[in-house]
Amino acid sequence: MRKMRLQIIVMMLLLCGAAGMMAGFAGITESNRNESAPHAREASTSVSGGTGEKDIDGTTGVRLAAEESDLTLLTVLGQEHMEPSAKLTVKIQGEMINSIPKDQAKKAAEQLARTMGLSGITTSQLQGNEVFQAEGVLSGVSVQLDWALTKEEHSYIRAMLVGEAAGQTREMMALQQQIQEMMKQAGVPNTWNASIQGYATETASVDATMAQVEEAVAQKLPLRSVEDYADDKTQSRSYEVPSLGAFVMSGDTSIHMQIAVHEDSMKKSSRITIGFPVITIEY
Repeated sequence: MRKMRLQIIVMMLLLCGAAGMMAGFAGITESNRNESAPHAREASTSVSGGTGEKDIDGTTGVRLAAEESDLTLLTVLGQEHMEPSAKLTVKIQGEMINSIPKDQAKKAAEQLARTMGLSGITTSQLQGNEVFQAEGVLSGVSVQLDWALTKEEHSYIRAMLVGEAAGQTREMMALQQQIQEMMKQAGVPNTWNASIQGYATETASVDATMAQVEEAVAQKLPLRSVEDYADDKTQSRSYEVPSLGAFVMSGDTSIHMQIAVHEDSMKKSSRITIGFPVITIEY
């Protein structure tokens, strides 16, 4: 089981791109090499807007409402301290349960892309793995699909949505739920993670900016710092926040949120990134 979990994480690293993902996990300690893929919490029936009734795929309306609430909260937390140009990135990833040969994997990738509204599958090699890709713009949001096939014929699938936090959050939430359902129908159980990133509205040191963001978040969420990383230009901290839905495991500890601040020497400004449950983009 541990070996399979490690294989899943390795493929998620590949799908997100080596440079961006490694930077995104720079603040996570050595113990996180055994962490699992994101989990979805069973949402409480107290979540506003959820009915608790099961949809056709068995997913409760409550859970969808909880996921929507988390994305809205992430956007609000980021926009409090970021310039209006802040970007929101949502990634949906999963593993196809059954091993399939290359030709079937490509057909499945093409079918999923068509269902999503994307076209023009391309094929490339990434560290010895076959990767089928498609991209396009849906509801004004940039969407990219990556279907990676290992030498053992295991499939790992990721859909990435990128848009403007200030004006496209609602469209991204709708697309996220639609794509998650499409992936389930294609036989791909999936989880999601999201990050908002932008430059700080106030000029301050990395330490001061991190303190401001952390204090503001702490006023809205009961959080506990569990891991941190720092160098001359970067601070990253991971937190346990039980009220949030998605989480990853770092050893025996649940991580629900990560905050990072990096000094951009070119812009002479601090770049802030907040991720639920962790940051999987370069910060």
